Amino acid sequence: MRLVVILNENPNQNINTTINNNREYTRHELKTILADGFSGFIENIIFYANFEQFKKNVLKHLDDFVLNFDFGYKSRTRNMNVPAFCENYNIKYFNPNPYVQVLCQDKFMAKKFAENFEIKTPNCLLVFSHSYNKELLNGFNYPLIIKPNYESESIGITQNSIVSNINQADYLIKQLLKDFDGVLIEEYIEGCEIAITIFGNNDNLFFEEVELHFPDEGNFAYKAYTSEIKQHVAIEIKKSCYLTEDDIKHIKQLYFNLSPNKLIRIDGRIKDSAFNLIEINANPGLYYKSIVSQTFKINGFNYDEMLKKLFMYFK
Repeated sequence: MRLVVILNENPNQNINTTINNNREYTRHELKTILADGFSGFIENIIFYANFEQFKKNVLKHLDDFVLNFDFGYKSRTRNMNVPAFCENYNIKYFNPNPYVQVLCQDKFMAKKFAENFEIKTPNCLLVFSHSYNKELLNGFNYPLIIKPNYESESIGITQNSIVSNINQADYLIKQLLKDFDGVLIEEYIEGCEIAITIFGNNDNLFFEEVELHFPDEGNFAYKAYTSEIKQHVAIEIKKSCYLTEDDIKHIKQLYFNLSPNKLIRIDGRIKDSAFNLIEINANPGLYYKSIVSQTFKINGFNYDEMLKKLFMYFK
């Protein structure tokens, strides 16, 4: 068995940013990082620059194992493309299954799913061009954060996405609806932002919580993980323990019903000592400085050890 890694390389090698024209590309250095990290325990690694290349060569990989970083473009089901393709060919793969991909890509439905496990979520509303009118903004507590419902990697989310009154909200929603299919209106939660990394099963579960400490420099109006901060400013990640025993129980129940034995990250905020789920990420980053990698690091795993734990299938 070989490990097949599907990247999403920007054909323009002169562009270093990972988000370009609302498309999410892998960093140029990811191939080298993974090749070095896997070298100690996986002998055969094959890299493809994108999903299209992999599709052309799929018959060579029916007995291999796939790790995907190409999540498509301009589609509410784009994250499921590679897992669904692998399912059709009965190829084993690392990422969560197509159902989980679609559910987590839909921020609104992911919150509704979480509420079934007694997990609090911010008051929110999903709107489309045909259904939106300004009167829908009455009754919300401001500020609001307004974002594309079916995107990830902070695509379409900037400091300007957080608005303090109904007129600002109305203007931003109309602008976003020009470019995105479905916009989520959500009450902004002031409070500590945390991320929970989960991987494994009942016998060997990695479940760890960290707090994201945002920088004071940059004159950011809001300490939120917007694209300006994510793409250009380093944040500090520290081990935290805001979750109560009930929070942990409910989040574990969600995980085992959603995606056992797969890596996911759950993001949320703490307000008045209560955890509020913001997002479920089915494809968290695996760069050195990604939240997942940093979470493993402060829990005693270096980068190579993290990869070994995540890919025990190859041990």
